[in-house]
Amino acid sequence: MGKMKLYTGEEIEFKECPGCSYAKHEFVLPCGFVYEDDSFTISQDWELPIPGFLILSPKRCVETLSDLTNEEREKMFFLLEKTMKILRNSHICERFDIIFEEKENRHLHIWILPREKWMTELVGSVIDHIGQIFSYAKDNLRTPQNFEKIKEITDIVKEQF
Repeated sequence: MGKMKLYTGEEIEFKECPGCSYAKHEFVLPCGFVYEDDSFTISQDWELPIPGFLILSPKRCVETLSDLTNEEREKMFFLLEKTMKILRNSHICERFDIIFEEKENRHLHIWILPREKWMTELVGSVIDHIGQIFSYAKDNLRTPQNFEKIKEITDIVKEQF
């Protein structure tokens, strides 16, 4: 059993790994799924209110990229590319940092982090200072205006899937 604070400030509880609980619809995120099929989900990052910061995750509980089947990896990369194209073609973001997170006893997921101007202005290299970016987002981007922007972007992506 665990707890997590959503980007909106709400707290959720999950029974097992958060990725498994989410895939089983045991809790709901403010903007819901951007995309869902039998194998994968895509949604706004749960904790960080960065518009367009999406998480792509398999529904099957795997910890590493190598735990996926070839077919699952192929589909994951297809979904990753499609999501990035939607964000680019909608003029939401031109560049991204794509981060595969393999946590022990947690669900594998991919962060699709839009490279925003404020990030490089704040720290220079985003990857070298990702923790600072995330702290800044948690401390400064929890605003009603930002939540509206997140909703707009998730709706755009949903419509185009």
